[in-house]
Amino acid sequence: MVKLRMMGPTNELKRMKRVIERNRCLDVISISEVFSNKGTKRYFRQYVDVCFNDIDEKKKQSK
Repeated sequence: MVKLRMMGPTNELKRMKRVIERNRCLDVISISEVFSNKGTKRYFRQYVDVCFNDIDEKKKQSK
């Protein structure tokens, strides 16, 4: 499992979340809510836990 911390404006966090969720090579385990950063009203942070999805292994098992 890999733990990611994303930081940026909320619109970019939403965009990146969609990219990660649509990526077939990744299994999303959890996504946190959006937190505000101290000292700025422009940047926020969000945490994502992902695992690599072994697509090749699934193909071998289905044959």
